Amino acid sequence: MDNILTVRELNFKLNQVLEARFPYIWIKGEVTNCVTASSGHVYFSLKEEQDLLNCVWFKHNHRDLAFDPLTGECFEEGNKPCLAKSLHDGQEIICAGKLAIYGARGQYQLIIEHAIESGIGQLHEAFEKLKQKLSHEGLFDTKYKKNIPAKIRNIALITAPTGAVIHDFLRIAQSRGIKSSIHIFPSLVQGDEAPQELISALKKASEHIFPNKMKADCIVFIRGGGSIQDLWAFNDETLARAIFSCEIPVVTGIGHEPDFSIADYVSDKSLATPSHVAQFLWKDKNTLIQELDTLEYSLQRFFWANYQHDEKELASLAKQLKLLSPQQKLTEKSAYLVLLSQHLNNIINQLLENNITNVQRINQKISRHEPAFALLQNKVFQLKKEISLFTNTTIIQKKKQIIQFQTKLQQNFTAFLKQKEFQLKEKQLMLEGNNPHKPLEKGYLYAEIQGKEQKIVKSIHDVRLHDTLTLHIIDGTVHADIKKINPVT
Repeated sequence: MDNILTVRELNFKLNQVLEARFPYIWIKGEVTNCVTASSGHVYFSLKEEQDLLNCVWFKHNHRDLAFDPLTGECFEEGNKPCLAKSLHDGQEIICAGKLAIYGARGQYQLIIEHAIESGIGQLHEAFEKLKQKLSHEGLFDTKYKKNIPAKIRNIALITAPTGAVIHDFLRIAQSRGIKSSIHIFPSLVQGDEAPQELISALKKASEHIFPNKMKADCIVFIRGGGSIQDLWAFNDETLARAIFSCEIPVVTGIGHEPDFSIADYVSDKSLATPSHVAQFLWKDKNTLIQELDTLEYSLQRFFWANYQHDEKELASLAKQLKLLSPQQKLTEKSAYLVLLSQHLNNIINQLLENNITNVQRINQKISRHEPAFALLQNKVFQLKKEISLFTNTTIIQKKKQIIQFQTKLQQNFTAFLKQKEFQLKEKQLMLEGNNPHKPLEKGYLYAEIQGKEQKIVKSIHDVRLHDTLTLHIIDGTVHADIKKINPVT
């Protein structure tokens, strides 16, 4: 009979089974038979109709809550007192703890670690249901999110008109907002009437005209932190649909870091706190100054880089123009003519010197001979004069020819340029005449069969019924289906 267990062994084994099967559970029920012992431990039962579960809440687990253990919500106004201090019969609560066997009575019981009122759990459940519903409908999809303008001129602010939240927002706006107008639309942000007031304020904000004759660039909802009950107005389905349908971008800053409402999900931009909203809408002035300095430096570098590039390109073009200039060619021809003239003068002078030398030599020979050579000397002298006259006449003619050549070259080049200019204007007129967009400016259009681009419709025989035409007009294209074809009669 080795398998016979003692009561303690059985209770121990049952404890192991419970701990393995239910290591940690949440359970909801109504409090009954609630007793607080002198030791501070709280004993009670949870009931649902006729079913009971014994519970014990030991004193060392009576801790004030800094956050909701079910939703994760941080309590902005400080720790909430432990529910054990106010637990009473008839109260519906949600408990969390471990199941264990109490050997002295042979009963299992729930050893509680946390407990909250059931109402909070119901709100959380309603929040999750609405969140899932709107998510399935696409109200949270990023493709519907509108972009927040980079420059904010007009802001419609929806919030409670009193409290630290609006003062913090306006303080940051005053220190950072540059040339922005803020119009406050006061509304309740808590309570049963708050959702309808928020919707009414949203409608007024979307229709409001600012002094600059423009509507709001964005609409802002802000509210301080609080419990899930305090923020429940922003979980209203009608308000969520109104925000989604708003044509103006909506920014929300509701609660603090852990708080997140349905309005936050459906808005175009959600920030953690109202202060974060103000910091998002306006950059810090020092940051703007640094960005402006960076842009100025970049602009200067870009300007000087372009200036130096254009300067080099201009110098290169000037050099090319100088090489191709008619004046340069004329200068080169004139220099060549001067060189030829100098060469001709040198040849003539050399010839003269040679002739003079020969004449002198002959003269010497004549002087040594009979006077009969005097007549020959006179002839030679006369010949010298004729040669000198001929030489001077030839030089003058050549210079005249050079001048005529220069004049004719300039005239021919000028005529050539005028001819090319005329041809260029003629080509330009031809291009303008053949420009396919010119008739379009007068209201004409041309058609192409879709799928057969580059094939312009010129006749009714080019198309068939139900073909799709691409009609080209001056500022775009129009697609049309052929319903009927009528020939010209």
